[in-house]
Amino acid sequence: MPDEFSGSSLQVRSRFDASCTPLLQTVVVSVGHHRGVATEDTTTTRTRRSAISGSTRRVVGLLVVIAILVVVCVVIVPSMLPNLISATRSNPYVPLLVALFWIMATTAAIAGKRAIASGYLTWSGAATAHIGGTVANRVVPAGVGAAGVFVAALHRGGASNTAAAGVVALWAVAGGLAHASGLLLGVAWLREGWSGLLTVVAVATVVVFAVRFLVRRLAARRAARTPSTVPVVVPAGQPTKLQRVRATAREVVAAVRARPILAVAALGAQLTAALCLATGFALAAEGFGVEISIVVGMAAYLAGTALSAATPTPAGIGSAETALVGALMLAGAGLGEALPVVFLFRAVVLIAPVVAAALMAVAWVGVRLVTAARARRRTARTPHVPHALLPSVVLIVDPEPAPELP
Repeated sequence: MPDEFSGSSLQVRSRFDASCTPLLQTVVVSVGHHRGVATEDTTTTRTRRSAISGSTRRVVGLLVVIAILVVVCVVIVPSMLPNLISATRSNPYVPLLVALFWIMATTAAIAGKRAIASGYLTWSGAATAHIGGTVANRVVPAGVGAAGVFVAALHRGGASNTAAAGVVALWAVAGGLAHASGLLLGVAWLREGWSGLLTVVAVATVVVFAVRFLVRRLAARRAARTPSTVPVVVPAGQPTKLQRVRATAREVVAAVRARPILAVAALGAQLTAALCLATGFALAAEGFGVEISIVVGMAAYLAGTALSAATPTPAGIGSAETALVGALMLAGAGLGEALPVVFLFRAVVLIAPVVAAALMAVAWVGVRLVTAARARRRTARTPHVPHALLPSVVLIVDPEPAPELP
């Protein structure tokens, strides 16, 4: 009897456990599911709060910059405008000269973008992307507008997200190196002359060769290691900013290793564009009677532009003018001499992309209208035959004449 009861009790207990196990599993799964949902909700809430606070800070900063610009325009521009008008009347070729060098700089930048995106952009596509991005920078600061337009153009050309991110990152890195080089060279020339310039060039050469040597050593060590069999654990959730930066850096390094000519083309285009604009700025200063040499004017432009790039304002308005005026005054020019030069140069550089974009839009619309008109004329000249095979069919099935009845 005890054995029978013990057996029956074991059966009942096993049935009870079996019947309750799905319920307990459901409860555990539901609790885990709700915990996951709560965690996701908390993460989403934190992300939203950080995004809102970041956008609020950006809006407040932009409003502060706009207020400063309004104050500057109200205080400085009226006192500077007569000098600018008189200098422009006495030297009417200076705006055209600045526009010419802007065209040369734009051509160099378009060639660079065409070179690094040769599989995705044609010459017209690269020109449209560059001009459109320059106009977009007038609204969205820190080069974000230009990057967005460049990415959209690459996507239209068939590039994937990874390829587009790599191309844009390569162009941005080349721009950063160009600004850093301009800052070092400009400050060295303004402070020390040829000795400072040669010192900077020598130090930069040593750094480049040292970095190249270290990269080769690291690549050799990595190749000599045995492949690891430990599986790579990918963290769940969205990547952080640091992870995205690392991924983009790896993409850029991989692209440069695959085709080193891309890095040379991007950096060369950025440096050529900067030198063209610096030459235009220096010639404008000389044309307005500022007593500085062309090399000093170029150094002042390179240093001032690099400093203004650290302040993300739309199209560098405010920061670029302040940095350029300060660089000219550091080079020996007076405030009354520097203001007309800087304001004229900046006006041409800011207006020229808008005019170029408008001309490109008008040309595009004109080409579309001419193509449509030619298509309509071709359609009107072509004879409309509803049944082209009707004559041959008629000849084939033409019945014989009926026989005459007696």
